[in-house]
Amino acid sequence: MSPYRFTSVLVAVDGSDGSRHALDCALSLCVLMDVPLTALAVEGKLPAYAGSTGEVDEVKRERDTYFRGVLASARDAAQASGVDVSTDLVPGHAAEVITHYARAHGHDLIVIGHRGHFLGDYLLGSTADRVAHHAHCPVMVVR
Repeated sequence: MSPYRFTSVLVAVDGSDGSRHALDCALSLCVLMDVPLTALAVEGKLPAYAGSTGEVDEVKRERDTYFRGVLASARDAAQASGVDVSTDLVPGHAAEVITHYARAHGHDLIVIGHRGHFLGDYLLGSTADRVAHHAHCPVMVVR
């Protein structure tokens, strides 16, 4: 029986310690298996109640800037490791976006940190738990 061969790895990144550990693990796997990596950041919903449209626009700009920085760091780390990397920033609910994105783009391994920045992780169960439950492929949860 031959071992399973992964061909495309997706790592979820949000700038938290957990996602940095997940990125490090995903990069190590990609180097060992000589496969490409996609770093995916998910931008949650904007505030439902704001004093003005300007406030919502400002929050959007701040989030975009933050996540562009997170993805640039992931890209730099991948390039330093010699890993072919692509990055993407997608709005929506983290677990839903990660699982749908992995399926739609043909990823056969998802790597995700045990805990991230999502407040809902503490209140409703972790994003990692939901991804593991709904993903079409293996999910590696990194502590």
